Amino acid sequence: MPIIESYLSFKSPSDVLFASDIPKLCEGLSKLVNGGITRDDFLQDGTGDPRPVITTSHIFKPEFYGSPSPHVSGVSSDTYYRRRSGNKLNRYYRHENIGSQTMSGFSDAKAQEDFSAWQPIEGLSATVFINEINTGFNSAHVMANWYAQEKGGKVGTTRGKILSKGRTDGDSNRLESLSGYNRANSAGTYVAVFALFVDTMDGDGPQIQYSTRRYLFGTGGGRYRCRKMNHSINHLVRGLTEGENKISVRCFYRLVRPEDVRLRHVYVDSRNLVIDVLYR
Repeated sequence: MPIIESYLSFKSPSDVLFASDIPKLCEGLSKLVNGGITRDDFLQDGTGDPRPVITTSHIFKPEFYGSPSPHVSGVSSDTYYRRRSGNKLNRYYRHENIGSQTMSGFSDAKAQEDFSAWQPIEGLSATVFINEINTGFNSAHVMANWYAQEKGGKVGTTRGKILSKGRTDGDSNRLESLSGYNRANSAGTYVAVFALFVDTMDGDGPQIQYSTRRYLFGTGGGRYRCRKMNHSINHLVRGLTEGENKISVRCFYRLVRPEDVRLRHVYVDSRNLVIDVLYR
């Protein structure tokens, strides 16, 4: 049976296709792809025999590369990958004295004023090379995943000091309540922003992909462990140029005030990056 008739057999060429017909169409197409194609569905040559589906020209030996840029070069795409385990020796650190900005409130407007403050994260960065003969599509599918947490901040009154005052009067109870409030407030304050950047080496520098921004919040002096967060990015990058292109997840460190000690260090663990450069 011709392919077009096998999954549109319930419609004639002059019929209107309604939204309710789409599920039936998809079901028929699924059955066709998964076992419904027969020998007669393939184009035939001059002798009446079906043409080969795969010829020698379709077969391409992939090439595998190791350090310093592990990737696989194939015929339809090149795949670059990076992986850093959760071992503390592989941890990436960001501190308040590295590319930070002082900002209040939730707005990250100042982060857009100085892109040099965004630092690439080791293990989430790669330089990809676009082959000269395969530049028609100029796109890459970027998948990144990492685990991050804030640590070392000083928030609230220490437990020992609260217990030393006892809980027999109003001042002591207020001290404990205020300490809990400050920790909860700190846990709602973001300390860092992550985002994907693409540099096509055209002279304009790294360009932020705004839809990929991810926020990291404080842990309230270590009390709110739920703020140890896993982040993921799944993004299609367009407009890559021939030759080298630099793709990286970068981190922006945010200070509430220069003297503020509620938020301190940012740790980034378990980093994984896959970049699939698409040619067809």
